[in-house]
Amino acid sequence: MSFSRMTLGIGLVAFVSAIATLNIQAQTIISNEQLVTSTFVISTSSVTAQCLKAGCSAQSQILSAIPVTCPAAIGATCTFHIALDSRIDVALPCGGSFCSGTSGAVNSYQFLVDGVAPVPGPTDTRGYYVFSKNVNSFSRFPARQPYPATIVATVTNTTSQDHTIDVNFQCADVLKESGCGLIVNSTQMRVDVFEP
Repeated sequence: MSFSRMTLGIGLVAFVSAIATLNIQAQTIISNEQLVTSTFVISTSSVTAQCLKAGCSAQSQILSAIPVTCPAAIGATCTFHIALDSRIDVALPCGGSFCSGTSGAVNSYQFLVDGVAPVPGPTDTRGYYVFSKNVNSFSRFPARQPYPATIVATVTNTTSQDHTIDVNFQCADVLKESGCGLIVNSTQMRVDVFEP
């Protein structure tokens, strides 16, 4: 083996090791918790988020102020495991009429627990969870698909055991084509509450 191939091989191993280390450090492990209650939410409402200008974004609410109780004492914590599944039409730039191609949009859910982004998530600092980017369709109709998401939130009972969960959805025309659009046709959400 030549020196350059050996150096490349050692460099590749070091790079893979660094990536593995980063992934391990990004994990959050919550263990020894017991399921104490579950909340189920079903919405059959159709909700639209749409904008028709290049580079725009639009947002609407799917679920509002869903009450969830953490039965622990004041000052104690619970872990919420939030599982969401929605059937969504992703509009194409031409409006889904006699065209096919890519939507050009980044589509996200926004999860808010007691008005703030859930920790550990995974969401960004504003609670956004990307569920699709540049959805492609080979027909002249928007692509209706199920888009699931699973989020974990640790909550603390400060003055009450009652907490709320809000779920919004958003499209953003990041490719600056001709806007974006989403239609949520039905949604199911399950919230499992765990205590240490």
